[in-house]
Parts: sequence; structure tokens; C-alpha cells
Amino acid sequence: MMNSSSMPRTLAGLAVAWLLNACSPATPPTLPANIEQVADGVYLFQSGGQRSLFLVTDDGVIVTDPLNATAARDYRAAIAELTDQPVKYVVYSHYHWDRVSGAEVFTAEGAQVVAQERCTERFVDNPNPAVVMPDISFSDDYQLSLGGQSLDLHYFGPSHGDCLTVFVVQPAGLMQLVDLVEPPRAAFPANRNVPYVKPHNLRQFFAAAAELATAADVTEILASHVRFIDDGKGGQMPSPATAPVSVIGDQARFWNEIYSAVETARNEGNIGIDSFVRLKTIDTARFEPFDGYRKEDLPIIMRRFVGFYDMGR
Repeated sequence: MMNSSSMPRTLAGLAVAWLLNACSPATPPTLPANIEQVADGVYLFQSGGQRSLFLVTDDGVIVTDPLNATAARDYRAAIAELTDQPVKYVVYSHYHWDRVSGAEVFTAEGAQVVAQERCTERFVDNPNPAVVMPDISFSDDYQLSLGGQSLDLHYFGPSHGDCLTVFVVQPAGLMQLVDLVEPPRAAFPANRNVPYVKPHNLRQFFAAAAELATAADVTEILASHVRFIDDGKGGQMPSPATAPVSVIGDQARFWNEIYSAVETARNEGNIGIDSFVRLKTIDTARFEPFDGYRKEDLPIIMRRFVGFYDMGR
């Protein structure tokens, strides 16, 4: 039993403890292992080597690229650990099935699917039961706004495939160019055959993306992949989720160098009957600073651009 002499001291201690707890900042919630927070209410979901952008607001959630049915279930479960708000929109970045399959887990709770109209045409012409058809299609620009945040969608013509949509998150000033520009630095394409690159519009696309980044006060580019890079200590570490906006210009410079090298080779008759560029007269040093540089891949990458200059494809 507490005696009367100790009661004031005990109550005072409790009061002090209560004040300290009330005044101390709340401990931030622990994020699921497959989630990275990149800004207030802005996150990246990870599955394997892929990252997908999503926004959490007090009025609902906007997700992009469900990836596949298995990943989408993990995606939804991870979001549920952050908020009890419903997912209201699912946005496709482009038409490739490895990014946009599995949206049923979100549409089952009432989410609407949004995609650029050329993506929708692709899904009609080449249907896949794993890909949910869009409810909303747009032409050039579209904005989704919830709870004081927006995901702005912009289409600048074919680039990586026919319908790649540039994502801009506001007010965070973040941009994502899925599969085309990846932090931390400009790099060689992951697939040296570059089957989805559209040379006829690639320069215009990068110019428009850079102009948009300036106009929208974009400060950072968001990753759409996880890869392992040198940690500076002789080991490897996962690639970062963001990069400075300057990476857009750096990646554009890579492709401009490809154009230039192919143009030079054509003018000098330095292209074989198999459409491969002979490198003996090409200055390859300009490509060496780009991540993943492989000299042996240059003729293969350039071959795609030879086809453009010869046949317009």
C-alpha cells in the first residue's frame, strides 16, 4: 500500500513521464521490407528487380504497374500495412506485360485502371487475360488528384514501346520514366538488342521529358528497377531509389552518341551487309563512362539504329 508521503512524488513522476511522452516526436512506423519511402506519402514497392510507384493520401491510394498477380497481392498487402484507405486508381506506365499484369487484386475493391490510349489499343490487338483492360484512356496529358497530391501523366510519343507514360508526382517534384531512365546514372540498355526502342522519336521524347522536368520543377528521378552496383568498398549494394534530374540529360546523351556513331558509319561506308557497324573507325571512348559499358554490345545496339536510317523502322 502506498503511504501518503510517497504519493506526491510518485504522481509528479508520472506527470513528468506523461509530458515527456506527449512532447516527444512520434516514432515513425516501420515500413514493410518491400517498401521504400521517397517523399511524404510517396513510395516505391519492390518485387524482385522491379520497383513500382504509389501514392498514399487521406482520400485514397494511387498505384502504378502491378507487375504480375503474385507481386500485386504482395503490393496490396504492403499498402495495407501503411493505410486503410482504398486503392482508387491503377496506372499503367506502358503496355509490356511484365509491368502491367495482375491488377485484379486492386480492381476487385473498385479501383479504376488508367492507361495512355495507344496502350489500350495494344491490349485490344494483343489481349492477355492477365492484363485488366483500362477504364480510362487518355491522349497526351492526364491528372489524378487525391488528398492534396497528384500523379500527372504525360505522353510524348513512342520511346520505350509505343505508349510509355511519364509520371510526375506533385508537390514532391518527382519523375519516373519506367524502363528508360534508371538511377543512379545513365547506362547501357539492359537488353542490347533494344527491341522496344523507337529511334524515330527517341530524341524528341528526351527533349520533351527534359522540358517538362524544368517546367514542373522536378528535382529527382525515381527508379523502376533494383540492380546491384559497386559500393566503393569492393562489394555490391542495391541501386538507389532516386537520382538527380540531370540523369535525363545524361541518358539522352548516350542515345545521341549512338545516333552520331551510326550516322558516321553510314557516311564512311563502315556498315557490313549484316547491318552491323564496324567499330574500328568509331571512337568508343565516349561510351565508356556509361554504366554497364560493354564494347562488344555496341554493334548490336547500333544495328537497331541502322535499321531506322535504312528503312525508317
